[in-house]
Amino acid sequence: MKTNNHNKQLYRDMQEAPDKYSDQEIEAMMDDLDQVPDVDEAWQQFAQHHLPLVRPMHTWRKVAAILIGILTLSGITIASVHIVRQSQHEEVNHGDRLRDSAVLPANHEPVPVIHAKAGPVVFDNVPLDSIAKDIATYHHLDMDLQNEQASQLRFYFVWNQEESLQEVIEKLNMFEQVNLAVEDGKLIVK
Repeated sequence: MKTNNHNKQLYRDMQEAPDKYSDQEIEAMMDDLDQVPDVDEAWQQFAQHHLPLVRPMHTWRKVAAILIGILTLSGITIASVHIVRQSQHEEVNHGDRLRDSAVLPANHEPVPVIHAKAGPVVFDNVPLDSIAKDIATYHHLDMDLQNEQASQLRFYFVWNQEESLQEVIEKLNMFEQVNLAVEDGKLIVK
C-alpha cells in the first residue's frame, strides 16, 4: 500500500491532467483504495510522530497506584470513624458534666442516674406506680403516690424515652383511671 502523501499527490495530478494517466494506473489506484489499511502500523506511525512522551505503564506501577488508592481511602474511613466516635463521647461527657453541676435544693435527696439508651421501653402487665417511678427517675423527679388504688392498676404501655415528659404524661392520662401531673419537681399520681 502506498503512503498517504503519495496518494494525495496522485489525486491532485489526476485532477489537473487526467490525460496523463492510463486506465491501468487508475485501476491500480482504485485497488489501493479498496485495500484494508494496517491499523497497527498506522498507530505506530501516529504514536512516533504525535505521542513521543507517552510510554506504557508497567504492571507493577499500576498495582502500586491501586494499593496507594486503597490505603488512602482506608485511612480516610478510619479517621472519619474516629472523629464521629470522639464527638459522640464528648457529647455524653458534656451532658454528664451539666447534670453533675446542677444545683439541687438542700432537702433534695440524690436521684439515681439511669444510663439507658433512649428508645422504647415496654411495660407489660406492670403496676402504674412502677411505671410512674421509672419515668420520674428517668426525668430526675420525685414521685408522689396520692392514690393508693392506682398502684393496683396494671398496664401494657410502651414508653418512648425520646418523647418529652409532657407527651408521656398525656399518653398515660388517656387511660380511664389514670391522672398524672408534674408539680414542684414531683411526678404526682392522683
